[in-house]
Amino acid sequence: MENISKLILFGAALTALALPGPAIDGAFGRTVPGLWITPHAGVVGPKPGFSFTVAPIGYRGSMAALDGSRKTEAPVAIADAGVLVPRIDVDGNSNYLVPRYVYRTRTGKLSFESLCKIRPTWAAVTASFRRGDRGNRSTDAGLADFIFSPLNVGIHFSPTNNLAIGTMIFAPTGAFTPGNLSNVGSGAWTIMPHVAHTYVWPKQGLELDNFVGFDIYSRTPSTNYQSGTMFHWDGMLLKYLARNRFAAGAIVGNMTQITDDTGIVANQLHGFRGRGWGAGPTALYVARLENPAVILQLRAVPEFAITNLTQGITLFLGLTFKWN
Repeated sequence: MENISKLILFGAALTALALPGPAIDGAFGRTVPGLWITPHAGVVGPKPGFSFTVAPIGYRGSMAALDGSRKTEAPVAIADAGVLVPRIDVDGNSNYLVPRYVYRTRTGKLSFESLCKIRPTWAAVTASFRRGDRGNRSTDAGLADFIFSPLNVGIHFSPTNNLAIGTMIFAPTGAFTPGNLSNVGSGAWTIMPHVAHTYVWPKQGLELDNFVGFDIYSRTPSTNYQSGTMFHWDGMLLKYLARNRFAAGAIVGNMTQITDDTGIVANQLHGFRGRGWGAGPTALYVARLENPAVILQLRAVPEFAITNLTQGITLFLGLTFKWN
């Protein structure tokens, strides 16, 4: 798996949410099931130097306001940018521009990298205020919240067993206006400590990746809303074929909110804790090996068993380019 493994190290740099940002006020936030996991998620480096990646990610989902059990049709509400609505439909896509630098070290056991993510984003949200109506559609485009990872640490137990530890910081640089349902920014800081692990069985052509993180939100000053901390886990199993130029496999992910949302609106929604699962297929093909490396990625992760979150599908379909 030598050729493909060198190329797909870009994956750890692509793990950032493609949704429009405002609804960390309730129905969705920085994470959806299955988005954060990538091939070689636990590998940092080890080859030093600069690389640049471009990749598209999209999401489509909806949520109808039901009680937390989803067993009745008793309407409640969904919080989005400080607005309470009974239903929202969400479409969003981002193109990720990811520069990263792997530092030169004198040991083969540790690697260090820094990276950031710049995200030109388009977002559309349709809010339905009455049962059965067609809703009001709001669209926006611009740069989403800036994401940076000051330092990720890679631990190389062996060539086939790797662990990555780091923190992503989401700065509220994207446009956010209270009452606008399709903001491309969130209006809140978010810190995501995370750990990822990769284990490879070269003879069998198998790879197992796991990613665990916590989304810790600040209060949004303009809406006085603070989303609760979200735990999330993603796992992926890949099988490599065709001289390691092609891989196919499956993804599964879970989100579980471990603290309540807080604020006047959140109190009306009784903390609005969210949870859910996602699972689906993934595949990748290395079309070109060298500068630029060209990788075709396909991913579709439908969500299920959802409570107090949008329910939809995460899509990754397109070409990724990497220069180094």
